[in-house]
Amino acid sequence: MLHLLPAEIAVQTVAYLPLQSLHNVSLVSHGWHDLIIVNENTVYRNAAILHRFARGAQLLPCSDQDFPVADWKSFCRRQIEIEKAWRGKAPTLVKELSESGSGVHRIKVDEENGFVIATGQKGGLTVTDLSDNNVLWSLSPSHVVDYAHCEYDRGYIVFNRSDNCKEVWRHALDVNDNECSTESPPDKQMNQAWCEATLQWPPPTRRGHFRPWALVRIPEISRAFRFSYPTLLAASEGNAYLWHVPQGRLVETIRNIQRVRDNDDLGRICYVEVNDKYAFICGTKQLRIFERQGGALVYHLSPKCLPPKALQVLHSDGGAGSTLFATPQELSNRHVKTVDDGCFLAVHVSGDGRDIALLTSSGILALIPAFQRLISGEAKVSDIAVQINFQLHKLIIPDVSIYLAMSERDGKVAVATRRGLFLVSPDIDFSRFDAERPAYPGVVVTRLSMFDEKRFRSYITCLQITRTGVYFNWKPSKRGDWVDEDAFPWMVVGELHPGDVHIHHNHVDVADAGDLGGIEDEQGDDENAQEILEFLNGAQEAFGPPASDPDEQEALPVDNPNDGGESLMNQIAAIVEEGVGVAMQVLLDECLPSAVYLVLMAIEQ
Repeated sequence: MLHLLPAEIAVQTVAYLPLQSLHNVSLVSHGWHDLIIVNENTVYRNAAILHRFARGAQLLPCSDQDFPVADWKSFCRRQIEIEKAWRGKAPTLVKELSESGSGVHRIKVDEENGFVIATGQKGGLTVTDLSDNNVLWSLSPSHVVDYAHCEYDRGYIVFNRSDNCKEVWRHALDVNDNECSTESPPDKQMNQAWCEATLQWPPPTRRGHFRPWALVRIPEISRAFRFSYPTLLAASEGNAYLWHVPQGRLVETIRNIQRVRDNDDLGRICYVEVNDKYAFICGTKQLRIFERQGGALVYHLSPKCLPPKALQVLHSDGGAGSTLFATPQELSNRHVKTVDDGCFLAVHVSGDGRDIALLTSSGILALIPAFQRLISGEAKVSDIAVQINFQLHKLIIPDVSIYLAMSERDGKVAVATRRGLFLVSPDIDFSRFDAERPAYPGVVVTRLSMFDEKRFRSYITCLQITRTGVYFNWKPSKRGDWVDEDAFPWMVVGELHPGDVHIHHNHVDVADAGDLGGIEDEQGDDENAQEILEFLNGAQEAFGPPASDPDEQEALPVDNPNDGGESLMNQIAAIVEEGVGVAMQVLLDECLPSAVYLVLMAIEQ
């Protein structure tokens, strides 16, 4: 019997049991009950690690600011409550913040320190408190460029500027006065901006304040960059550069990333990802995985090589009178055949480095657990990939996908598509928490049904997902006389803390509908023209054809971004002149009002 084994062996044995089984084991006999009770903290810590609620090195349970926990059992109970909310089994609350600035373009969240970082379409960077809706600190639009892409991890902010350099700022609580990188020190421009910010925001606590740390000079014009502590990966069209950010030092260069494999190159780089072992370069034609040590290409995959079948997401409303903003979605009772003529849009790797998520432009999400089996040759992608199809059944729209995000800790995925905003929980073991098992082990899909206005979804320019929430911006439809004042969209931040949600009023970039999280906004006319054309395509869908001649409207053309800017700009001028809609001209010229929501999904206490 289990209770007759040495305590160390017995505790090690139950470490492999999910939480529901732990409860059942404690009911078997007094001996087993006593074993669990005596070793309760160790047993539930092991369970938290098993379910990916905590990391293996974590010795103490992390408490939410508003819901402190005293021990690992309480921590696990809290995580189950949050998990039920992710799966549409608990009410979702919404509350508004109003002080994160105007013109939000990118957002990064630090839930541990309780603030959100936002860059703006009109420049600037703002740090806002998540709990009391106060601005903690900011950099002025004169310093941070328009549409700056921003990365953040473990107290380091990285954002681009117009000369292709990347500025690195560090949380003031983590750095001593006058401390900075010695190999890539900040320049006079950064120090001057810090002095101005210090005068504007006196530091009573320094929480949410940042200091200049380094100025990273990329050797080539970069197409995309990603920061995952301590590494910054910046990719140009032909090479990839990896920097150790705390040291401000270039540590690796991966050359010729576009070399032909299987009769194809990468295509246009649309996203990059990095961890301690691999660099992931996501192009439209191929995903390529390079080894960090030596830069060898160890795996590549094209969209046409994905399995031909996927689970179909069926639209579910949650029933009459439902108050859940996260509505559980039905999946088809069998795999349906898919025809994916799309390209890759984004890739993410889980925080533990085990799993990757891939999104194609045509709405196919591929979840690949333990992807290193592909590299070692132990498995084929058709054997281990779980695919979810967000397309309408039997209707293939080539650009249905908008954005992809993946939680660093537990592998949850958020997907923005033209069909809706979806949350995917892939943890197989959670299905054992109660008798209500999902239709497909490891795949539970919910939809944020509050945000079903299809006119606005094309304008999402940022999507973040954390252990407790999902954060994104929400595009407006029209301006002035064209807009319903009660229908202003929002930048949405979704937290799973029961009884607490926050929102920020913001604007969003109108010329960035096609941009994904890891790719930079460049200043070249060809790129800007391409993005405006993509925006016009989305805007035509949002507003419909002009009332004067609705039957003669055709899909707006989108050229190859490398064909040169002049022809694209001429097309844009012609499109506007021919009257795609008066609202188009307004949208291209002005910022539009929107707001930031922190959507909170959790059961009531």
